[in-house]
Amino acid sequence: MPTRPRNPTGFVRQHPDTKTKRWQGIIKYPDPDKPGQWKTRSKTFDKRAEAQQWVDETLAEHRKNPQYRPPSDEQFGPFLTRWLNDVARIQVRATTWSAYYYAVQPVIHLIGDKPVKNLTPLDIQSVYTSMVREGTKPATIRITHNVCRQALDAAVDYAMIPVNPVHRVKPPRVPKPVVHPPTPVEAQSFLRAADSHMWRVLWYVIALTGCRRGEALGLQWGDIDWDRRTIIIQRTLAGKAARKQLHEPKTAAGRRVVASSMFLMGLMKDHLHQQKLVRLAAGPDWVDTGFVFTTRTGKPLDGDNVRRAFKKLLTVAGLDKSTRIHDLRHAMATTWLAQGIPVKVVSERLGHASIAITLQLYGHVLPNMQAEAAEQMDTWLLGDNPDASPRRHHET
Repeated sequence: MPTRPRNPTGFVRQHPDTKTKRWQGIIKYPDPDKPGQWKTRSKTFDKRAEAQQWVDETLAEHRKNPQYRPPSDEQFGPFLTRWLNDVARIQVRATTWSAYYYAVQPVIHLIGDKPVKNLTPLDIQSVYTSMVREGTKPATIRITHNVCRQALDAAVDYAMIPVNPVHRVKPPRVPKPVVHPPTPVEAQSFLRAADSHMWRVLWYVIALTGCRRGEALGLQWGDIDWDRRTIIIQRTLAGKAARKQLHEPKTAAGRRVVASSMFLMGLMKDHLHQQKLVRLAAGPDWVDTGFVFTTRTGKPLDGDNVRRAFKKLLTVAGLDKSTRIHDLRHAMATTWLAQGIPVKVVSERLGHASIAITLQLYGHVLPNMQAEAAEQMDTWLLGDNPDASPRRHHET
């Protein structure tokens, strides 16, 4: 009984359906997943020379790498969905995963039925072009690009495809963000309107510490150091309703200690006393979660409810309704920078991963500071020396 060849083999034959007058390349190779078993690949061409070239190139791949796996026949849509559910879901936060999911829907709709192995850079680029025509923001397309890149990088690792076509595609350029925070007067107007609100202390914490909404909602009483007058930012609360989750900061710089004023510490102590009264009123309905900002039964606040309350306060304060909670953070940062506080100090307070991020967001505040410093430079260097007048230097 003849033994099967141990190395991959291949040949060319005329297609069994003689009416087509085409040629078929056949490859037989050891199954890398099932030792002792063999698999067969075939591809049909119009010319014999094309079929022979495919056989030669494919044999070379199999002989070069005994564990070589042919490109997958799986369609891109099912693969992308599977990658999102099996890989991305355990690697990123719930809110990030939701952004991933919605960002790739145009991809699934437009080219989801195309096999992963047949994807080309032009296929991906056509999706971006379609999204631009539909008015999708460049930042969203950038998310689409990053998700497709990560998913197809995984496809390369899984030996489903040899190269990732997304690496040869450029998404639309995302414009540099321009921050237009509330002025100090506008921030004061908002806080005056918030003085009679049940979440008054929450608004003051965000405005005076520069923390993010999720960081403020994630605060627990154990994060407050009353003696040192500091607040530790070490988690963020994200998600909606029953899907709320606590997460650690994305970067090491995000976990930080924020110095607080005596005024804010006083507000926090008053809030703690008020929460104890609310707890007594709730009785057995109270859930002891340890959060600083809670509902009337002790549960953490919902981010969407906080956002809606903020919008109502904007109306009371007579401020632009497009203002976001996050803009209170920007207001603190720009105020500090305008007062000459070093960029590094502001960056650390905001929890930015690097000073470069702070400069990118708030660089427009610094030119005014530079002009003031330039005026002061003459005094620093020349002092009261009458011989150092501009005219004398000009004549010299």
